[in-house]
Amino acid sequence: MSKNQPNILFILTDQQRVDTLNAYGGEVCQTPNIDQLAEHSVVFDNAYASCPVCTPARASMQTGLFPHNHEMRNNTSEPGCRYDRLPNTDRLLSNQLKKQGYQIGYTGKWHLGWGPTEVGYQGDDFPGHGAGGHGYEQYHQYLKDHQLEVKYANKLTGHYKGHYAAEVVSPVETTVEYFLTEQAIGYIDQFRQADQPFYFQLNFWGPHEPYIATTKHLDLYRDLDLEPWGNFIDSSNNKPAIHDVKRSKNRDWETFEPYVKHYFANVSLIDEQVGRLIAYLKQHDLYDNTIIVFSADHGESLGIHGGLCDKNFFMYEETCHIPLVVKPLEKLSNTRREEKFVGTCDLYASFLNWSGIPEDGITGDGRSLVPLVNHQPVPDWPEIAVTEGNGLAEILYTQRMLRYGKMKYIFNCGDTDELYDLEQDQYELVNQIDNTDYQEMLSHMRNLLAEWMKNHQDRALEQYQDMRF
Repeated sequence: MSKNQPNILFILTDQQRVDTLNAYGGEVCQTPNIDQLAEHSVVFDNAYASCPVCTPARASMQTGLFPHNHEMRNNTSEPGCRYDRLPNTDRLLSNQLKKQGYQIGYTGKWHLGWGPTEVGYQGDDFPGHGAGGHGYEQYHQYLKDHQLEVKYANKLTGHYKGHYAAEVVSPVETTVEYFLTEQAIGYIDQFRQADQPFYFQLNFWGPHEPYIATTKHLDLYRDLDLEPWGNFIDSSNNKPAIHDVKRSKNRDWETFEPYVKHYFANVSLIDEQVGRLIAYLKQHDLYDNTIIVFSADHGESLGIHGGLCDKNFFMYEETCHIPLVVKPLEKLSNTRREEKFVGTCDLYASFLNWSGIPEDGITGDGRSLVPLVNHQPVPDWPEIAVTEGNGLAEILYTQRMLRYGKMKYIFNCGDTDELYDLEQDQYELVNQIDNTDYQEMLSHMRNLLAEWMKNHQDRALEQYQDMRF
C-alpha cells in the first residue's frame, strides 16, 4: 500500500473509562496488548466524546458532525433522534472513503439503524442496541459452525435497574468478543488480497453492560480488594438534581465492587482480542503499513459521585473523557503524548485526511488529527473541547460541557451549572459555580461556549444566552 493511502484499522469499544488503561494512569485493569500498542503510538491525553450516548457519538464518527447538526441526538427510536437509520448521504465516512478507492469493512455494534451495509460497508449488520451482542443470529451460527456452546454462570443483578453481570465458563472462543475478532480477521484477509487500501472498523459491544467475561479474565480480579473510586462518595449539596435520574438506590461499595471486577475482566478480554488481531496484522506484513486507531464512544460511571450509573445527565470525566491511541504508519520508538483538546468529530476528518483528501477539502465540525500525529506545529488548534448532551430515552435535557485549560464548565439547562478546577479537584467533588474567586473564569468560559455554539450552528445558543447572560 502507498504511504499516501495507508490501510486504516479503527478499533472502537463501548463505554470504556480511560482509567482502565495503563497509558492513562490505570493501575488495576490489565490491558497488556493495548499498553504495548500505546508504546508505539501517540496517546491523546484530552480526547472527549461528542456526546456520552451511543447513537449520537457513533453518528458523529460517520458524519464528522456534532449531534445537533447530524440530528441523531438520542439513541435510535427514542425522542430527540430525528432518524431511525443513519441517512445515506454523500458526506458519510463510508461514501467518502469509497470515492478515495478504499475497500471498507465493518463488524460489531452499529446502533445507527439496520446496519452498515446500508451505507456501503462490507460486513455484518447487527441492528439495534445489541445488549452485548449475545442474541444475534450470526453469532449463534458461528457457534454452531465451530461446534461450540457458550455457557454462562454466576449471574449478578441488583446494582442498577436492568444491568447485570455474568461469567462465561466455556472457552474464550465462545465469547462474542472472540467472534467479532474472527469476523474482522476474515474480512481483512479478503481485503489484503486486493490492490486497494482498506478501512476496517471493529466495534466491540463491551465493556458496556451487561458485564460478561470469561473465568480466565475474572480470575485476574476475583480475589482483589478494589479501592472505591476517588469520587465514590460525594457529599456536595450544589450538584444538579438531574443527576438523580441515573443514581442507584444502592450506595455501598460492596454492591458495586463485583460489577467493577466484571467490567475490568471484560476490558481484559477485549484487550486479548486486540492482541490477537494485531498478531494477525504482523503475521501478514500489514502492521507497518496500517494506521491503527483505538478509542471508545464514551465512558462509564459505575458508582461515581454517590452511586451514579450508566452515562448522560452528568458530564463527569469518567463518561466524557475517552481514550484515543493512534499508531502511525511507522510506529514510534516510544509513546508520544499529545495534550491538545481533540474530540470524536476529529476522527472523521482524520480518516478522510489519511485517505488522501486535503484537510481544506473536508467539511464538518472536526479537524484532522494528522498534523498532531505527525508532530507538526498547529498554532491555530482549538484551545477548548465540547461535549453535548440532549438527555436520554424519554427525558430530553440540554447540557453542554466545555473544557478549557484545567477548568471545566457545564451548562445545565433548567438546573444549576457546574464549574470544576481539575488541577485542584481531579475528582470533580467541589462545584465552584458560586465561588467568588472563580467568577471571572466562569464568565470567560461561558463566553467561550457561546462563541463555540455560534461557530457550530448550535440551535440552543439563543436560549443559552437568554438564560446565562
